[in-house]
Amino acid sequence: MHSTISPEFSLKSIDKELDLNNWSLEHDKAHIKVYSKHNVSDSDIIGFKTITEHAVATTIIFDLLKDVCGAMNQINDMFLSGETFDEWPTESDHAGSVVRTSFKMPFPMSNREFLHGLHSYQKNETTFIVAYTPLEESDIPVQPHFIRCPMNVSGQRITILNSGLVRVEHLMIYRLGGAISSYLQDKWLKKPHISAYIKEWENLRGEIFPPKIHTIDAQQLKKTAKHTLSLSSTWQTTGKPKYGTVKVGNLSYLSQAVFRLDLEVEAPIEKVVNVLADESLKYLPEWNREYMNGEILETIEETPDRSAWLIRVHYKTPFFLANREYVYYFSREWINKDEVLILYYSIDHDSKPPDQFVRALLYPSIHRCLRLKNGRTKIEHVLATDLKGKLGPLQNSFLKGGLIQAQCSDMEKQYRLLTAV
Repeated sequence: MHSTISPEFSLKSIDKELDLNNWSLEHDKAHIKVYSKHNVSDSDIIGFKTITEHAVATTIIFDLLKDVCGAMNQINDMFLSGETFDEWPTESDHAGSVVRTSFKMPFPMSNREFLHGLHSYQKNETTFIVAYTPLEESDIPVQPHFIRCPMNVSGQRITILNSGLVRVEHLMIYRLGGAISSYLQDKWLKKPHISAYIKEWENLRGEIFPPKIHTIDAQQLKKTAKHTLSLSSTWQTTGKPKYGTVKVGNLSYLSQAVFRLDLEVEAPIEKVVNVLADESLKYLPEWNREYMNGEILETIEETPDRSAWLIRVHYKTPFFLANREYVYYFSREWINKDEVLILYYSIDHDSKPPDQFVRALLYPSIHRCLRLKNGRTKIEHVLATDLKGKLGPLQNSFLKGGLIQAQCSDMEKQYRLLTAV
């Protein structure tokens, strides 16, 4: 085994290469960005940078990506196998190793394999690095009917943002080798590479969300929800509710449209919080016509200032869709006597939804209740949901108008209910 580059150099190079100027944006959707740049790391070929953001704990992503064989098995549709050969400990990573990952190529190309060092470390409180160190020579033979791809330094940087979100930046630089020249790779295979990265990192999102309940970081979740409230205040107003306003926009970690509702009611904050949180399952049927039933699966925490529950609810949908089930972490916290945060967040639960139901997802969603003068309360609500099933982009097109109407209807019923309570 021989490398002219040390693993420590690779770990330090990830920051440098990702932070270079003049990356060209190739794909820019609300939830994924792909960039390209020629001659990254002195490679004389096009390298790629993919950026995604995620509303989960950092450790979930870092633990997955630092095991490249396990990660590729879960998120790369072309993955065939992964092997760990030798230990390669370093000062930063005593568990470093040499790994080989193998991938199926479309006909008529030969399958490809990558042989490289794998090392990771926590750079500081907010940043984690995973690095692939290229090997120029090795006594590990190439598999029959495979071509080994020459690599440059590649890997990921995982960063906790001030918003509470986690950003993943993926750097990949390699030659396909064989009969495929650098010119052919850059000219004719650039778009397929971009498509592959989009698919791979979309798959990552599906693998890490929803998380297990024990991984929830309540403070990180609160940061994300409050950041969403701040961001959503600038979204475009839509619909024609009788009371309040409805806005629609997008978030960096979700491809579906997200809704924000603002409402002021003639009711004290204590009663509003009781209806929306402490006795939410009692009052849901009175303001949400789709609600069927719900239950508290577990009381996680219960104090006057803060409570948290594990909730399961069922909703009726139009006749052409399966009904929906949500299983989510639900918390209520008095920040002070004039402000309350109510958070919703889907979790990975072992139970199965009933027949004719699909389990939908709640990404960080929030009600913020603010005490106003004269016994009034302001409610700021952001709902970020993926209805799942086979809807895909139809949620943002065919169903969007109906979802907006539903938000308007729910808010009007909330207004009447809270005024009467």
